[in-house]
Amino acid sequence: MKLIENLLPKELNEILDSLEFEEVGGIVIESVKFIENDVNFIFSIRFDSAVPRQNWQVMVKGVVDECVINEWTQNIDVYEEHVLLLDYIDNHSELYFNGATKNSDALFIALFQSVTQLTDKISHISKYLFSLESVNELSSQGYGLFARGPKTILDVYARCIEKQGIKPIFIGLFTPSHEHKQLRLLEIGNSYFIGESFLFERIV
Repeated sequence: MKLIENLLPKELNEILDSLEFEEVGGIVIESVKFIENDVNFIFSIRFDSAVPRQNWQVMVKGVVDECVINEWTQNIDVYEEHVLLLDYIDNHSELYFNGATKNSDALFIALFQSVTQLTDKISHISKYLFSLESVNELSSQGYGLFARGPKTILDVYARCIEKQGIKPIFIGLFTPSHEHKQLRLLEIGNSYFIGESFLFERIV
C-alpha cells in the first residue's frame, strides 16, 4: 500500500493530527449523493457536546467503486497503491497449474496466510480467498485453470502452489484501460471510494 502525502487540506490535517481529535474526536459520513459518474458526500468531525461539529464535503470524480458503512472512525487516508485498486490498475492474467498435492490443507493455509498479508482488513481481499473445498478439488484435479485476475494476486497463488510441487503456468497479460490508470482510493474507516480525484471543502 502506498499513501499519498499532502492530499488532504492543511486545515483538515491539522485537526486530524490534534491531541483533542486523538483523544475524543471522530469522523462520521453524514450523506452520500450520486451524480452520474461522480459522488458528493459529506462527513462530520465530532468531538463532544461542548464543541460544534465540523462538516466537510468531498466531490469524488470518476467513481468506479464505493462502499459506505455507517460507523465512527478516526481514520481517513488516500492511496495510489492498495489491494482494492488491483482490479483497476494492475495487469490481469490467467494462472493455470500442472500437478497435484496430497497436502491440500497445507496449501489452503498457505494461500489464506499469504493473501491476508496484503492488507489488515480481510473484507478487502475476501474475493481472493479460496474455500477449503475448492482447494481440495483443485489439489486433486491435476491440471487446469487455477484463477484469473490481477497479476499481483496470481503471483501470490503461484508461489504457494509451487511450494506444494505444483507447476504454475501464466497465460496472457491484459493491461487495464487507460482511463483507470489514475484511479486512487479514499478510505474512511471501513468505507471507501475509488475514483480519479477528490476535492475537499469545509462547509460548516
